[in-house]
Amino acid sequence: MAENFTLNPVEGGLFVGRKEIMREMLAELTNPESHAGFCLLGRRRMGKTSIFRELESELSGRKGVVFAYLSLADLADVSVKTFAEQLSMAVLEASRKKGILPLEYSMDALMKSPREVIQSSLSKVKLTDQISDELSFFFESGKGKNEDDVEAVHRAFDLGDKLAKAHGSKFVLVLDEFPEILKLDDGEQMVKMFRTIHDKQRNTALIISGSEKKTLEQVALSPESPFYKQLIFVELQPFSFEETVQFLKKYGLVLSDADARKLYYVSGGMPYYLQYFGRSGKLTQDIDAAIANFIKEEGGVFFSEELGKLSKKEKVIVRAIAAGESSPTGIAEKSGEPVTSVSSYLVSLQRKEIVEKARKAEYVLSDRLFALWMQERYR
Repeated sequence: MAENFTLNPVEGGLFVGRKEIMREMLAELTNPESHAGFCLLGRRRMGKTSIFRELESELSGRKGVVFAYLSLADLADVSVKTFAEQLSMAVLEASRKKGILPLEYSMDALMKSPREVIQSSLSKVKLTDQISDELSFFFESGKGKNEDDVEAVHRAFDLGDKLAKAHGSKFVLVLDEFPEILKLDDGEQMVKMFRTIHDKQRNTALIISGSEKKTLEQVALSPESPFYKQLIFVELQPFSFEETVQFLKKYGLVLSDADARKLYYVSGGMPYYLQYFGRSGKLTQDIDAAIANFIKEEGGVFFSEELGKLSKKEKVIVRAIAAGESSPTGIAEKSGEPVTSVSSYLVSLQRKEIVEKARKAEYVLSDRLFALWMQERYR
């Protein structure tokens, strides 16, 4: 297995578990009378994108439902202009693929085409004056003719609803890692703008997701947030032991009960880790060696990035816990920090889901593979 392993979203035959979540989401999203959306919370490596890909697969064969997906974490740069461009492209391409915007070329190809090609392509499609004006706006924006990026975001967010209304369809818009919007200029105001627009939409089901509860609270989970109680909240959990075994079988791995339980304990049932082991094909040889190999190859890249996001003092606290200290007093003695400071950092690290409370006044690292990597790195 090469370094820099990448989790590939799964769907169809490789998709495992999440039955209740999928059942609830599909029931709402395929109900033309329902406009309910969802707020999905799941730590990184938990498989959020796989759920979205499975939803897309399920909905692609349903008449009257258009599915558009955009990950804000994948934007080339954190700017309003880029967000406006990518959002409009996602909405328009999803509508094109579904046939409610029957253009012969992909949106990416059209956006790069001369004006004459664009006009010729649009002239072959029956459009209302309103939709025609909207498309002209986006193509002009793509060629740098319009300079109001906030207006472009506004219109892109509302475009799917207008297209769906014109064709008697339902529009499902997924904005993955939605709290990233807060990094944009006036990001908080933009979230409020989305809420205002969405209140008036009647053909759109909105799905937002986030990896950290703290950032998702700013947009949807706290009473002060714009989307508070406006979306059905779903929190993803790791796989159960049974789901872990089922997932590995999809990769042709049938382990002994002892090895399966060891892997389940170490991985915590996290789909990212399980996919790594499933694809590596090394588990059947020596599970301990496979775990050590993961820590060496993947840990050096992935966990270094995770650790790099913490403050200097937080790193000291994490290192003390990895060394075996679990009580605030013990962590304080090991780290050289006052107990009062340690307690404050522990709260911060719990919010970031790096640390969790195992028992009263006893703290451990949430990710066992991360803990093993820390122990290996600092022993």
